[in-house]
Amino acid sequence: MTRLSIRAKLLIVFMLLFTVAFATSFYWFYQFATEMATNYLRQSLMASAGTAASMVDADLHTQVYTSGVENDAQYTQIAQQLRLVRDGNPRVAAIYTMVRSDNPNELIFVVTAEEDTEERAHLREPYDTSNAPEMILGFDGPAADVEMGADEYGVWLSGYAPIRDSQGKAVAIVGVDMEAEDVLLVQTQVRNVSILVFVIAYAAVFAAAIMLSGAITRSLRAITGAAQALEEGEPFEPERLARVARGADELGQLARVFSHMAVQVQAREQKLKQDLEKLQIEIDEVKRAHQVAEITGTEYF
Repeated sequence: MTRLSIRAKLLIVFMLLFTVAFATSFYWFYQFATEMATNYLRQSLMASAGTAASMVDADLHTQVYTSGVENDAQYTQIAQQLRLVRDGNPRVAAIYTMVRSDNPNELIFVVTAEEDTEERAHLREPYDTSNAPEMILGFDGPAADVEMGADEYGVWLSGYAPIRDSQGKAVAIVGVDMEAEDVLLVQTQVRNVSILVFVIAYAAVFAAAIMLSGAITRSLRAITGAAQALEEGEPFEPERLARVARGADELGQLARVFSHMAVQVQAREQKLKQDLEKLQIEIDEVKRAHQVAEITGTEYF
């Protein structure tokens, strides 16, 4: 079984901790950035709706609703004003006006900027607002959808603003629609930027973790290397641990204790070898004296 080094273990622990922290931060940042981008789009839609509403004459608009027909002079005048706002903002896909109906959950289309008569909502065409409560809020002031909504015309994010008469009463609203694809494109851009930031930050943390783990284990590797050399019988050189021993931390203390111990062990080993050599000489002299005694003690000698 392969044993992991302390540096590898430290690196794994660091990266696991940073992965959890960065994943949490990335999720928060992505949610925050997406919300900020969506709020920006909502504000932009409300601003466009407010600009268009300020351009529409409330009395003329009421006249179109009550007695006008599509593409007459009054209808065309308001439609052209709406088109100026639509064409000035590339993100705006549709812009229109609506008035209240007797049904509290229903509004009625009046003027739309769409030129294609087959595609646009027609004058006095009802619209169910059950799934778009922010439309009704548009009579009280600028409002925008909290989430994208779907209807027979597509999937949209919309903003609204009131058209007020000379007394300040809201007689209609302007609605400005942005296609879902544009909203999703902004969210995708936010996601891609978030991922790029995450990857760059993660790579920087990985490089820092490698340097940090190396710095932490460098002194320990020096002590381990000296111990292995001593185990293999190599002469111990205190200079190998001089840099580590100068440290004031636990590793510095360990290096100083090990150096002192290694010097003593090496001195004792050297003395033991000398004693063994001396003993061997004495043993050899005893053996020789014994052999001589055996020879000289024979009758033949």
